[in-house]
Amino acid sequence: MKKTLLALMLLSSTAIFAQVGRSNERNQPANHAPAVVQESFQKQHPDAKDARWSQTNHEWKANYRDNNHHNVDVYYDRDGVRKDVHRALDKMDVPRNINSRINNRYGANGNYRVARIERDNEQPIYQVKIPTHGRFRTVYMDEQGKSKQYNDRH
Repeated sequence: MKKTLLALMLLSSTAIFAQVGRSNERNQPANHAPAVVQESFQKQHPDAKDARWSQTNHEWKANYRDNNHHNVDVYYDRDGVRKDVHRALDKMDVPRNINSRINNRYGANGNYRVARIERDNEQPIYQVKIPTHGRFRTVYMDEQGKSKQYNDRH
């Protein structure tokens, strides 16, 4: 009886450890981007410290705070090609045309958040989040404050 009980305990503990090992292998990619992605990130953002990585739909996102304490999200494909950089802006860094448009058209009175979205070989666009009834309305604009469509590739 003791041998049977000991064998069952050993078998169940082995199964538990094997399951934990598999679980960690699955979760590891979400915490650590592939080397090619991390190398691209380090070359393009050498001052970034303590980037946090996550994965969605075969793309990798690095999140960090820049030297001005702004939140930055950088998106890469699985080959290490940078897709977008989303950088949060302070109110004083928001282009005047965008500030005027948001306050006049949406009555925001300065109550909004803005991120500058940069893509290689394209003009930057601005993502504006305006609080409305406990939720955020998101609009996209160019630097002149004109509405833009944004094709979110993530």
